[in-house]
Amino acid sequence: MKIAVCDSRIPVSAKNTLYGYCDRIIPLPPFSALAEPVSAHPDMLIFPCVSERIIFTHGAYMNECQKAFCGTGYEIVPISDKISERYPHDILLNAALIGKYIFGKRSNISSSIISYAEKNGKSIVDIKQGYAKCSICKVSEKAIISADPSVFKAAEKLDIEVLKINDSGVALKGYNKGFIGGASGNDGENIIFCGDIKKHPEGEMIIEFCRSHRKNAVSLSEEELYDVGTIFFI
Repeated sequence: MKIAVCDSRIPVSAKNTLYGYCDRIIPLPPFSALAEPVSAHPDMLIFPCVSERIIFTHGAYMNECQKAFCGTGYEIVPISDKISERYPHDILLNAALIGKYIFGKRSNISSSIISYAEKNGKSIVDIKQGYAKCSICKVSEKAIISADPSVFKAAEKLDIEVLKINDSGVALKGYNKGFIGGASGNDGENIIFCGDIKKHPEGEMIIEFCRSHRKNAVSLSEEELYDVGTIFFI
């Protein structure tokens, strides 16, 4: 069973299309400890480890997470780090798992993620960008898309191809702009975008990059790309 995990406030048009790419949708409810615009963003609320069937979440969000993932077979593991809506205390779980690497701001991601990395042969890639998962669209274990310079610099040192794009073209209510990673998800066969990827200033380049890595770029709606905090597939 393929399950899509998304912000419970994802636009209805996008959600309706998303049903065509999964068997079930898990909409995450808002968490009052986070700033309202991102309070239901999956990349702020959970860190899924699909191969180990583990999902890390905030201790105070544990009950909501257990209800949401009931029946999925995933173990929900609470982190003990203190959460706050103020940066950088809101990025505890905002890390991107790319193959054997976990991109994140090491000084501020949860100690549970660091322990997980150490126990499972993963390397923490320390970057300046605290909103690591927001900033990274995972195309494959060897390819990503990002507009962040610290991600470019880190990826160049690894065996990961990165498509460098500009930081425009993604909306997020309450902020000047959103992130490409937050506006997308990877279901294994497709890179799914919340909105219309062709309306992004570099949409054609993004589509071609996905195609070069044997992935289809799928648009969920006709609107401008919108940051919904990543659509995770488990």
